[in-house]
Amino acid sequence: MSENDDGPHAGAEIVTAGAPPQAATAAVVLLHGRGDSARHFLRLADEFHHHGAMYLAPEAAGKAWFPGPVDAPRERREPWLSSAVSLVDRTLDRAAAAGVPRERTVFVGFSQGASLAGEYVAGNPERYGGLTMLAGGLLGPDPAAERSGSLSGTPVFVGCGNDDPHVSADRVAATADAFRRLDADVTERVYDGLGHAINDEQISAIDAMVAAVV
Repeated sequence: MSENDDGPHAGAEIVTAGAPPQAATAAVVLLHGRGDSARHFLRLADEFHHHGAMYLAPEAAGKAWFPGPVDAPRERREPWLSSAVSLVDRTLDRAAAAGVPRERTVFVGFSQGASLAGEYVAGNPERYGGLTMLAGGLLGPDPAAERSGSLSGTPVFVGCGNDDPHVSADRVAATADAFRRLDADVTERVYDGLGHAINDEQISAIDAMVAAVV
C-alpha cells in the first residue's frame, strides 16, 4: 500500500515531537492503543525524552488499528492490519528522510499498538534500536507461526499485568519466545495487579532503549 491508497489508514496523520529532522540522531515510533489518539499517547514521550530523538506517532483511523482479539486469524483483520503496517512503513520513511537508520529507531506500543509494533518488527526482521510491547502480544492463534529471519540482537521488552483483561501472560510468554527465535535480546515481565496499564519499570526500559541510540 502507498500513502495514496484507499486502505483504512491511508493518509493518516503522523504527529511529531522532539528533535527536528535536521538535528535528529534517533527516532521513536509510538503506536497508541485502541480508543486512544496519537497526540495523547505522544505525551508519554515526556517520560523518556532525550535530546536528538525525534518522536513519531501515527494516528489510527477510528482510534483502532484492526478488529478482533489478539488470537483471531489474520484474515479477519484485513484490510486494516495491512493498512496499519503500511502506515508504519510511512512513519519509518520520515525517520529515514531525517537520516535515522532502523538500528537507531525504537518502537513503543501499547495494547493494539504493541501488537502492531510487534507484528511489524517480526514481519520485517533486521536490527532495530529496540521494541517495547506494553500490554500487547503478537497476533494470531499461534504467535510464532510463519516467522523467520533474524533481528540480530535487537532489544525487545514485552510485559503485561497478570490481571490484564485484554492480553494474557501466556500470550506475552509466547510472544517473548517468538522473538527469541528471531534472535532478539528479550526481556519478559508479568506484573501483579497492573491491569491494562503502564508502570515505572516499563518506562525505565523504554528510557534505556532510547538513551542507547541517541
